[in-house]
Amino acid sequence: MKKKLETKISRRSFLKGAVAGAALLGGPGIPYVVKNAVAADPLYIGVVSPASGNYADHGMMERMGMQMAAAEIKNVLGRPVKLLVEDDETDPQVGARKARRLIEVDKVKFLIGGVSSSVAVSVGEVAQRAGVLYIATNQNSDTITGEKAHRCVFRVCPDMAMALKCLGPYMIEVAKLKKWYFFTHDYEWGWSGTRWGRKILEQYKGTDLGESKIPLGTRDYSAFFQKALATKPEALVITVGGVDRAALMEQIYEFGVYKKTTIVHTLYDYEDVWAAGAKKNFGIHGTEWYYGIDTPTVKAFVANYKKMFPAALIPVPTQDTANGYIGLRELLKAIQRVGKEEVTPVIKALEGYTIPLAESLKNDPILIRDWDHQFVWAYYVVKSKKEKDMKDRTDFFELLKWCPGKDVARSKEENPVKLEDYPA
Repeated sequence: MKKKLETKISRRSFLKGAVAGAALLGGPGIPYVVKNAVAADPLYIGVVSPASGNYADHGMMERMGMQMAAAEIKNVLGRPVKLLVEDDETDPQVGARKARRLIEVDKVKFLIGGVSSSVAVSVGEVAQRAGVLYIATNQNSDTITGEKAHRCVFRVCPDMAMALKCLGPYMIEVAKLKKWYFFTHDYEWGWSGTRWGRKILEQYKGTDLGESKIPLGTRDYSAFFQKALATKPEALVITVGGVDRAALMEQIYEFGVYKKTTIVHTLYDYEDVWAAGAKKNFGIHGTEWYYGIDTPTVKAFVANYKKMFPAALIPVPTQDTANGYIGLRELLKAIQRVGKEEVTPVIKALEGYTIPLAESLKNDPILIRDWDHQFVWAYYVVKSKKEKDMKDRTDFFELLKWCPGKDVARSKEENPVKLEDYPA
């Protein structure tokens, strides 16, 4: 008998949970608080993260990772850690406004969070002007640690150069997919994915068949499919995310696009696959992290997640959870190493720091580079599992390959940034 693996949670129910966030913003032991309700003198960390908009579910999952880090460390400099959360609404202007509020009204010195690359750029600019440290957790555009890098900004997740330098050669040399057509989310992140895809194609003498830029909020992909399939691509190379990707996956299934070309997501986010369901999961993809990575550290992290969130809408942690956890954990540890709540010493404590393998959530240690503030760690290539091959309803991927971060990160020649002076 065929196993039934589709989640019973509808997309609408899922997003209601993400937006409401009731399980995340209250209850015993949860470190989200209203500042004025706390009598003690906590160490406040400002969280700018989407609870609404295209990446609401991603924001929910990264905040759960931050909760795990705050629950693990609990106190820094003898003070309880508390997170002040603002919804960036997946909107750069809103994100900048919420960051200014946290800095000017709540007087935070440290910001963290976010999923949209455009939001990260706007929040990073606010942080740099104010002399506040900002750790971007789940935004992958090259610009964040590239042309728009700042002394006050760090980035946890891999950029799209790392993604395509790992995924692209596998597609061409192993999967023998040399003719690509691109679907590009029409903002910072999507542009980065296609830009690096084209560089890999040129390097490996593949064929660029063209590009469709996908506006945010797209729900009807029929015209895009028609244009792409007319070129007879061997791979439809997609850098589209969030609710837009879930809708795209639905229509790839409905129109049978997966039967006519190989579906390739340059950065496949677990939240979007969960929302679309197992039947719509096709192809070969790049991803930052997967709960099935076979290391003791990852297994312990997954177990802790399940213990802390037994009724979570997604029953396993995602790449956003892992990045949110690592970002906040390393920020808090840096403050501990410095011994005071001051921005410049904490920046210096992070610069050049190596997180050992035993504390990484991947297959390699994590280097926080001093010259562009990029966290350098592994990237993965995965294959979508067929329903019949899934061991349970969460088991979407087969891990095919991983690339050490040091082998795929941009060099100084590829990314000649110059950071500003340290804040006074």
